[in-house]
Amino acid sequence: MRRGARETTRPAMLPRWRNACAEVPGTLTGPRRIRILSAVDMTPVPQIDPRRSRSRSFRFGTAPRVGPWTRVAFLLLAVCAGDPHVAAAPLAKGEPSTLPTDSVRAGMTGYGLSVFRGTQVDSFPMTILGVLKGNRPGADLILAKARGDFLERTGIIAGMSGSPVYIGGKLIGAVAYTWAFTKDPVAGITPIGEMLTSLRSTPEERPEPSDARYGALDLPPGEASPSQGEARPIATPLALSGFTPEALRYLDPWLKEHGFVSAPGGSTSDGGSCDSIVPGSAVGVELVRGDMSATAIGTATYRRGNRVLAFGHPFYALGRVQLPLTAATIHAIFASQQISTKVGSATRTCGTLVADRSVGIAGEIGGSPSMIPVMVSIHGPQGRDRDYHFEIARSRSLTPGLAAATIVSSISEALFDVGLSTTRYDLTYSLNGGKRLLKRGNAIVAPAPLAGAGDDVSQTLFLLLINRFESVRLDSLRADISVEDGLDQAMLTSIRVEPTMAAPGESVQVELSIRPARSKPETRRVTLRIPPGTPPGDLQIRVCNGPETDKWEHDRAPETFEPQNLDHLLGLLSRERRGDQMFVQLYRDVRGITLRGGEISQAPPSVLDVLGGGSKSGDGAPVKGATLVEIPMNMGRVVTGCEQKTVTVFPYRAR
Repeated sequence: MRRGARETTRPAMLPRWRNACAEVPGTLTGPRRIRILSAVDMTPVPQIDPRRSRSRSFRFGTAPRVGPWTRVAFLLLAVCAGDPHVAAAPLAKGEPSTLPTDSVRAGMTGYGLSVFRGTQVDSFPMTILGVLKGNRPGADLILAKARGDFLERTGIIAGMSGSPVYIGGKLIGAVAYTWAFTKDPVAGITPIGEMLTSLRSTPEERPEPSDARYGALDLPPGEASPSQGEARPIATPLALSGFTPEALRYLDPWLKEHGFVSAPGGSTSDGGSCDSIVPGSAVGVELVRGDMSATAIGTATYRRGNRVLAFGHPFYALGRVQLPLTAATIHAIFASQQISTKVGSATRTCGTLVADRSVGIAGEIGGSPSMIPVMVSIHGPQGRDRDYHFEIARSRSLTPGLAAATIVSSISEALFDVGLSTTRYDLTYSLNGGKRLLKRGNAIVAPAPLAGAGDDVSQTLFLLLINRFESVRLDSLRADISVEDGLDQAMLTSIRVEPTMAAPGESVQVELSIRPARSKPETRRVTLRIPPGTPPGDLQIRVCNGPETDKWEHDRAPETFEPQNLDHLLGLLSRERRGDQMFVQLYRDVRGITLRGGEISQAPPSVLDVLGGGSKSGDGAPVKGATLVEIPMNMGRVVTGCEQKTVTVFPYRAR
């Protein structure tokens, strides 16, 4: 026979023994199989037929050179006793056999577990480089290097977060961190002792901001340039399906800010039962499901009964949570010089993510938390109508952005191959078991509809869910969206007021000159009555579109946009002015204050001084004049522009 052993399709004796050794109890749910990988090329070690080999020696993963029975004995010894890829499986009962961080030394060798294809848990060799004491506040970080051609080519892969690492049969922690611009597959390992603490304790819910202001949503900070000396959590792949490229661009700043990397995804029923969630298997946190899907992919570190630990670093630092935990399958590895990524999908919902802490996530197998149903009805040009149905995760921190992305994706799908267009949308939020309804809407012309509608949804939900007054539960969100070909817009070119002098109680006519796009000029008229009791003097008549009027009012009296209770907040959100409306306002330049969300402008100066209108130390806040009258006008198209005229009030009837 030629030198070297031949692989066989039906090995006789060794596979039976080898499988018996590789089938080890990994959890309390039963045995699992670990596929042994070569340290050289990350491919399964060839199975050799002992009856046909005449080689004289044995090297792991290469052709043996000993007699058949001697070779069998050596290989069996390597698989069942000496090979850490199998011998270090977690214990079936009680706490896992662990190695304290203080006992970890540079030069120790072991292996990690993760899934690189399908649902099969594979192993990869690792060498300890050292322990970084106090690398994170109150915590250590184990530094290790993965070996083998595969990981040396790809580097540490996004989605490996949580991969358990064993030394001498004992679990030391989870692959969780990496460094920017490193050429070698070096990883930071979160010690298992710190992770087990999160399993035993009940995390507190992360405090949310309590001073959110209507119209004051902060923009996310810019992406920081990573430092080569700073450990950062391994990026988490967010498997996305059904989202348009425009929605992905909308999501991109959020993904970068929070350590996610977008990856193609989908949904599949292939992947076995929830009992297949064992150390090293792929797991997911489901954020969106239905006509669109989004699942964060990572790796399970430890399972005891129905309790699971994963990731080794925070998912979103949410504290106590209720998010769907899924089994997952890996379709492929996308190798990249920037960051290699696992491409995977959720297979089935298996339980609930209950804790999201600095050392990882903890979940419970069984049951499934509720999600928020979202219905989107698109009325597109040329009868291109479509309905979308999906559910989004219930989280004060995640829900606003996820809902916004689904709306952006729905609109951009309707805008596909449509040039200049006009979009109108109406949003209905059902809150607290249907006891409260919030309705909002707007009309926008391209190219603004995508970001405009998305920001509307995200800001509204942000303000509702983190308000400091009452707990708000979002039961459902419905969006009715109409997309029309062409720019249905006009410009306000001028206004005329007749008469320009009037007494209190009298009316004036305001004439608006409108120039529609590619059409003849139009004229609209409205009657404005001077309120009885108005003091003599000059008043300003302002005519502006909805957004400009909102901005003017916010600048004039910012404290009136500070909600005093939930009803006040809902009122502010529901009366925001639309882009297809014009607003005729009668304005008086008079001293006033806001007090507890209300406006006072007719009080004597001494009273205003006491209430705070003349001092920052008072209870009130000054306003820039008073809006005496406001008349909305539905224009039927998006209108831009703002004009102003003066009308003089006399204490007697004008002649």
